[in-house]
Amino acid sequence: MTYAVALKLKPETYQKFQQLHQQFNAGETESLAKPLGAVLTEISCEVIEQLFGEMSRSKHALDNESEKTIQQVTDTMQKYMPWSVSFFGNERLTPMVNYLAEMMDQQAGQAVLTYPVDSILIKETLGNIEQIKQGNSAYIDPAFKGFVQIIDQGVSCLIRDPKKMLKFNLVVDKTLNGVIQLTTQLGYKRLEKMGKQFDLESAEIYLNHFLGFLQHPAQMKA
Repeated sequence: MTYAVALKLKPETYQKFQQLHQQFNAGETESLAKPLGAVLTEISCEVIEQLFGEMSRSKHALDNESEKTIQQVTDTMQKYMPWSVSFFGNERLTPMVNYLAEMMDQQAGQAVLTYPVDSILIKETLGNIEQIKQGNSAYIDPAFKGFVQIIDQGVSCLIRDPKKMLKFNLVVDKTLNGVIQLTTQLGYKRLEKMGKQFDLESAEIYLNHFLGFLQHPAQMKA
């Protein structure tokens, strides 16, 4: 069985991407790198906001450190996402666009971006959350570490793998690897810190928020 994480996309963002997807595959000669960079940035920011933004501003936030971290990650995305695709013509970008299009779908009228997650990792994380619900605080830290791994699988599917498809030159590839490493570690360290600081009630609220994005195999399209 394969679980997946499903992240909502705004209708207008989804429509922009689908239009570009059609243009790329229709052999558009005018460069589409700039509008593609813009819509990929929008998608990235929407994903970050729904995963972390709302909770960082809630009454359960420990401090404003999470919000600062999210802003730093978002700022980095806005800077480097358009830049990263600006090097290429439409022909080189088309396979990556098609790859991302395969990860998008309409579910009950809602546009979503999905990525698969290792079932063993999911089951371990769900087991940790069940222990938390039963009042065992020793499982808070491993549960948050599990979600870090789940999120990192998304980073691989949605960022690292598409980046490999573009085959950047050595200098640009090294720069982007550094950017990805810096931004992910900022977020992961913050999540792991939360896992060490939260009480049972706060931990359960945050973990239930993340669970809201998880799709059981039975929910997924055939």
